Amino acid sequence: MFTIAPPKAKATSMPQPDSTRLYDPALLRAAKDIYSFYCQINPDRERRRQPIGVAIDKLSHRGKLIFSSYPILLPEENFISVEQLEADLH
Repeated sequence: MFTIAPPKAKATSMPQPDSTRLYDPALLRAAKDIYSFYCQINPDRERRRQPIGVAIDKLSHRGKLIFSSYPILLPEENFISVEQLEADLH
């Protein structure tokens, strides 16, 4: 007799990016600038939406804040988490 295993549950949390990954310093600096500008124009930390990171283009260094749990990146984009940006800012 065969038994059928129930399907595995889907992950409920976002996979954590590799925090040891090294980025191009110019790319990291551009992502920090985007995040710090957002923090400056929204100084009330309690009221502003907290992004999970920055999706940034490897070539142009243009980026956007990501607020969703599962970002969809273009092939030429990197994702840099807020945790990594904040750790480097302090």
